[in-house]
Amino acid sequence: RFLLYRKLAKEWACTENLEGYANQYQLDMRNLSILNLTNDYHMLNWLAILLENRSFELNNDELMVQAKQYILDTFLPDYRNYDVIIGYRADDSYFQFAKDFIQGTISLKTLGEAMRLGKLDEQIILKSEKAFQTIKFVGYEKVDHKAYFSRRVQRDNKARSEYRTYLKNKKFDKNDIYIIDILREEMKNDDQRLQ
Repeated sequence: RFLLYRKLAKEWACTENLEGYANQYQLDMRNLSILNLTNDYHMLNWLAILLENRSFELNNDELMVQAKQYILDTFLPDYRNYDVIIGYRADDSYFQFAKDFIQGTISLKTLGEAMRLGKLDEQIILKSEKAFQTIKFVGYEKVDHKAYFSRRVQRDNKARSEYRTYLKNKKFDKNDIYIIDILREEMKNDDQRLQ
């Protein structure tokens, strides 16, 4: 897993025209309160935190406005007092998948499957002063933008391409849950169909 994080850090370290630096840290999480969204919660909990903390263009679409508000009101976990949050990576392509779900274009199952495309794994967010006090700088590497920026673009393009292919080949399943179903049925956190 360390090697994946190292490669991703290098990919995100530089822009198209500038070299960058990939820092390496150690984090001791033994005495920290951790909210692990990938293990202990369902996709709508992660999505609620994403919607609350990232700009989200709603295009004056009534379904999207209602969906966003319902997800925030119903599925937002009380995350503010945790030291660390672990969840799906919220890179641009993955954010688009979430937006497609809110628009009613894809089902909840498809969103969950799309989040695994491109193998970006998860991200760790430090939220508290206590968490930042446990982080230790280990070192850094200079990153060649010619090698790593293109890998970043390729990884994003691959995830988007896999997503398009996945949608093209996916058969409609009448049992899949769409945002309109969640709103219409006023589904709650404990609904087993959301797990």
